Amino acid sequence: MSNPPERPHTPGPEERLDSWKDIAAYLQRDVSTVQRWEKREGMPVHRHVHDKLGSVYAFRSELDAWRSRSATVSRQTQPLDGWWTKRRLVILGSTLVAISAAAAVAVMLRDTQRLPTSTADDLLQRARYLSVRTTDADSQGAIELLERAITVDPSSARAHAELASAYVTRLAYVTPDETRELEEKAFASAEKALALDPNVPEAYLARGDLLWTSSNRFAHERAVQQFRRALALNPQLDQAHRRLARVFVHLGFFAEARHHADLALAINPSNAQALNSRAQSILWSGHDEEALAILLSIPGPVLPELVEANTVFALHRLGRRDEARSQLIRAVDKYKADPSGNLRGIEAVLLAEADPLRAEELIAGVRQRTTANPSHHAAYFAAAAMARMRQAQEAVRWLREASATGFPCYALFEIDANLDPIRQDPAFQSFMAEAQKASLALTGALFTDAR
Repeated sequence: MSNPPERPHTPGPEERLDSWKDIAAYLQRDVSTVQRWEKREGMPVHRHVHDKLGSVYAFRSELDAWRSRSATVSRQTQPLDGWWTKRRLVILGSTLVAISAAAAVAVMLRDTQRLPTSTADDLLQRARYLSVRTTDADSQGAIELLERAITVDPSSARAHAELASAYVTRLAYVTPDETRELEEKAFASAEKALALDPNVPEAYLARGDLLWTSSNRFAHERAVQQFRRALALNPQLDQAHRRLARVFVHLGFFAEARHHADLALAINPSNAQALNSRAQSILWSGHDEEALAILLSIPGPVLPELVEANTVFALHRLGRRDEARSQLIRAVDKYKADPSGNLRGIEAVLLAEADPLRAEELIAGVRQRTTANPSHHAAYFAAAAMARMRQAQEAVRWLREASATGFPCYALFEIDANLDPIRQDPAFQSFMAEAQKASLALTGALFTDAR
């Protein structure tokens, strides 16, 4: 008598895994990996399709059977995964020290192309590494990685949002001559991100970035609103904290800036722009030694001319004139173009008394600066140099320019000894009265608690 045919196994409810998170936990992998396996390796996942959203589920028995069939393939792909892990450490570690920034970015892009299993998340993480760096190569590299992430996954709201911010970084620090085109691209990318997911926090970061630009007259209050909205969606978003730190430090709200910089660094210790904002908050509140130690630790590709200029500024205020001069000579040799004008501005401060004619030539050169966002610092350095030469009218003109272009830092203007020679001048006193009034208005607009 023949045996009856075996009945197919019907998985019971106890075998069911009802989310990507549960599936990933069962397979002891992260979510992006198991999603990639489902897409590329045929891992069995089932879907419910609802009116607006879909959900996934899988059965342990089916996953076990698939894993058994795929064991050989998995062993074959393991050397590639191991090679990539090691390669990533090399690229993000010693390679970036040993070769130029442009070459490093080229290596990163080349190896991303070589890796056949790059996901949108892989590309997004690599772009985030470059996104806080402000050199031409890093900016372009971040944009290329994000554009590739969107090609891999057009539905990635975060990729569209971070691409918007990358465009703003480029127009603000690298190619201001392309501002109109890059602003249009940034706006479109941010809106696309919100259309895909109205709760993606990075899109609000991009909106705030667009508002805090020269063409939008550094709309401090509206930019802060966008950054706070992003933070409400994700309190652990270090990039939201570092943006708030950046705005607050330029407004002279040093305690608030330091608070958000510290939060950003606690979440992500490698956030170099947060470190820069922390250094500025300490420097501009008069603690030069402490600020100097931080400035000397900031990686070179992050706002390099400004970091160097602030380092010289700290050394100068500490009375370490020879060190300040040596630091400046090295910086000028390294960053000859000086598009922001910050190195010319700080050199004018150093030469104001010893060689006023040369200082005035340098200040004339500051007027030729091109980079948009950090150029307000060059305007402040020009003001400080003019004040040291006791040219009050010119100093006040530069102070007004710094304030109008994103740096209305009343708290710094109030204590910086460089401005002491003109403090009794009526034009300066009138400017300071206006600056104090504007600072108080911003305090009321930005903070609900009394200071």
